[in-house]
Amino acid sequence: MIDWLAGTLGATSVLMALVLLVREPMGLWLIPALRLLMPPLTTTIERAVPVALPLPHRLPLSARPSIMPAVDPSLLEQLGGWETLAVSAWLIGASMMLLGGFLIYRWQRRQVLRGSTGLARAGNIRIVRSTAVRGPIAFGIFDRVIALPINFADRYDTQERRLALDHELAHHRSGDLLVSHFAFALLCLQWFNPLAWLSHSAFRFDQEAACDARVLAKVSSEHRGVYAHAIAKAASGQALLFAGALDRPRTLHRRLASMLTRPTRGRRIAGKTLIALTAAAALPLTASHATEFVDVAAVHHASANPVGAPATNASLPIPDLKGVTLGRDDVAFFQDDTVLIDQRRKRLEQLTGAERARLRTVILKSQREQAHERAELPRRLAEAQMEADRARSGELRREFMRDREDLRRDLAEVNSRAAELRAEGEDPEARKAEIVEDLREADARDIDKEIQEAIEEGDPAKIKAEFRAEERQMTRMLAKLDQLDRR
Repeated sequence: MIDWLAGTLGATSVLMALVLLVREPMGLWLIPALRLLMPPLTTTIERAVPVALPLPHRLPLSARPSIMPAVDPSLLEQLGGWETLAVSAWLIGASMMLLGGFLIYRWQRRQVLRGSTGLARAGNIRIVRSTAVRGPIAFGIFDRVIALPINFADRYDTQERRLALDHELAHHRSGDLLVSHFAFALLCLQWFNPLAWLSHSAFRFDQEAACDARVLAKVSSEHRGVYAHAIAKAASGQALLFAGALDRPRTLHRRLASMLTRPTRGRRIAGKTLIALTAAAALPLTASHATEFVDVAAVHHASANPVGAPATNASLPIPDLKGVTLGRDDVAFFQDDTVLIDQRRKRLEQLTGAERARLRTVILKSQREQAHERAELPRRLAEAQMEADRARSGELRREFMRDREDLRRDLAEVNSRAAELRAEGEDPEARKAEIVEDLREADARDIDKEIQEAIEEGDPAKIKAEFRAEERQMTRMLAKLDQLDRR
């Protein structure tokens, strides 16, 4: 999860920075918001799970992971590791900020409505007069309210009052207040990111400027000055946390400047097209990627003595050991709890007393070695993850191509220096034969298969699952040996 979270937060930061540079059209703010909520693009890889085959790369028991005595975990491990701590700190910070914002809004809303006087209704929007505001503000999603200052009728003339009300009604009817709540929730997810705070402030300004444009689009050009006077008169108060307000004094000059331009219909269409094209390009390019492994059972041909059949003295068929060579004294386990001992595959019930004693000794020895494997597991996971990352990034393929090119250059160099090598007492033909053989082996490699195997083997969940499965198998087999010895 930490990889997806880091990638998502990093990508949204880049997109926010780009939108801050462009700013128009306002809809560009949708892109970082959509990217923050975008799930990872998942690649599904099928991996065969062998049935009754040797455990992966652990055939000789001496090389297998084994159960270890309990080891006291460190304080960091007891707390779940640094990834768990980082995600917990992020969630706690986001939750506290979200809860704090909600409580502040509820308190501000009560302050405005306490002692307010109802004036009128515009559909399901209440218009009230309150002593707690100095300029018109709109707030509420379900109980929608426009609050006007006590001196609204005296301070604003008729045209200014109409335009100020149009501005607040536009906030309600365009869904700005719902979007403001959503924007704050996204800010909570990036509470630690200064760029997110800057972007949120810029978004709120763009939201007010867009509302100004909606109001001015419905009036004649001579009313622009009247509307500017209304904004100037209102710019002395402080808005609610999630409110749409006419009175934002810090952005007054920029809002008045933005009113000097009136976008044409063609410019609006071009802006919407730009938003769509940018989203279509930016979201896939910055998407997080994940690999989902699907276990598929390998084809298994039933043997004459399947697991669960009555025990006999006949040994079981030995499956393909995938190139692993066992010594005469080696013992190997299969996933169906059969063992290969003295070059014969048997169920535990088929073992003689001496074979059971020998098997118990080998398992106990492996248990002692498990402590070392357990200590090395974090390093093994890190190395496997690094190799998988190299495979995903294409570095593994590039390294393979470089090695092959190096061999070809070596071959060309030997050909060009053949006489010189002979003079030095070396046999250039023997050297060329070695390089040609290495090239033949390189050409025979299935690099795509190696890349997929590196990705599969780099899955931490798979490695841990294999480790736990081997632990459980040996515990299970020891219990079975105890049961057989008691008969």
